[in-house]
Amino acid sequence: MKRIAVTGANGFIGRHLVRYAVSQGYEVVGVVRSERAGQVVRASGGQACELLGRDPEALVRALDGCQALVHLAQIGAERSGSTYEAVNVGFTERVLEDARRAGVPRAVYFSGLGVARYGISPRCSNPYFLSKLAAETLVFRSGIEGTVFRPSYVVGPGDGLVPLVLRAMEGEELERPGDGSYRVQPIAVADAAAAVIAAVSRPAGSFPTVFDLVGPEPLAYAALLERLAAVSRRLGRPAQLCVREVTVAEADAKARAGGWQGMLSDELDCLLCDEVSDAAPLQALLGRPLLALDAALGSAIRGEPGD
Repeated sequence: MKRIAVTGANGFIGRHLVRYAVSQGYEVVGVVRSERAGQVVRASGGQACELLGRDPEALVRALDGCQALVHLAQIGAERSGSTYEAVNVGFTERVLEDARRAGVPRAVYFSGLGVARYGISPRCSNPYFLSKLAAETLVFRSGIEGTVFRPSYVVGPGDGLVPLVLRAMEGEELERPGDGSYRVQPIAVADAAAAVIAAVSRPAGSFPTVFDLVGPEPLAYAALLERLAAVSRRLGRPAQLCVREVTVAEADAKARAGGWQGMLSDELDCLLCDEVSDAAPLQALLGRPLLALDAALGSAIRGEPGD
C-alpha cells in the first residue's frame, strides 16, 4: 500500500488532498492537533494522527513507512498568538527533521506565489513571504528530496475566497481596493490535489522541483469578480455586482488596524501583489490541461467537486 502523511489535513486543501489520495489508492495519515480535526481527517477517508500531548516521538512514529510528507500546516497571517516564526518556520523545521529520522524520502511543501520576488516587489516583501522563503530553504537543505508548490488562490468547495466575495455580493455593495487591475490566477483545488500526487509519484531526481501552482487563466481581480457573478447567476444564485471602490491606502489602513474584509496586512498584500505565472510546467506535471476557471468557480459556488 502506498502511504503518505499530510500535515494540516483537516484544512481546505488538506481535506481535498486526503480524499483524492485515497481515491488513487494511497493510505493517508493526517497529522492534526485536535480530536475534532482528527474527525475531519477520518471523514475524508484518512487515518488521523492527533498530536495532543508532548510525546516527541509521536510524529516520527506516524511517519514510519511513508513515501512522502506533504506539509500544509501553515498560517497566512499572525492571529491568536500564532507567529510565522513558530509555525511557518519552526514547525516546518520540526516536521522535516522528524521525516528525516523516520526515513521519509520525499517532502512536498506549499509556499506562496510571489516568494521569488521577495526584495523586488514591495507587496511580496513582507514577513509572510519571508517566512515562506525561509521554509523553502529548510526543505531544500533537509536532505530529503523536496518539491515546492507556490500557489495563487486555490478555489473549490470550502475555500476562503469565493464565499467571502459571494456574501459581499448578496449585500448592497462590494468594496474593492483601487481599480482592480492587479491580477490573480486562481487554480481549482482538484488540480492542486492532483499536482501533489503527481509530484509524490514521479521518479526520484525529477526536475523541476519548484512549481507555481496557478490556474490556466490570469486575469484582473475586477474581471474575476465579474466572472464569479456571471457563473453564480448561471447556477441560479443571485449575485449583484455593485462595486464601491476604496483607495488602496484606505484598505491598507483598515488591514493594519485589524482587518479589511477580514484580511490582515499580509493577506491584503497577497491580493494586491499582482503575481501571475506560466501554467505550462504544472500542466506538464499533471499530463493534462488544467480545469477551466469557470468550472473551478462553479465547483466552489455549488460546494461540490468539479469534473
